[in-house]
Amino acid sequence: MDSEIYEEVVCRHCDGAGCTYCDKSGRVSARKPACLCKRCGGVGCIYCGYTGWADVKGKYEQ
Repeated sequence: MDSEIYEEVVCRHCDGAGCTYCDKSGRVSARKPACLCKRCGGVGCIYCGYTGWADVKGKYEQ
């Protein structure tokens, strides 16, 4: 069901290398269609959880 709502994208903070913002996986789930955070342009800020993507799936979301 999540695959219908979210798609996996490469974390922009670490470019896929793995960091604390993507739980060291290098990828995050963003709501489809994935688009860069409008507030930071994909650089990373508090609104996108420093991943660079808008509407990132929360850590405790199911």
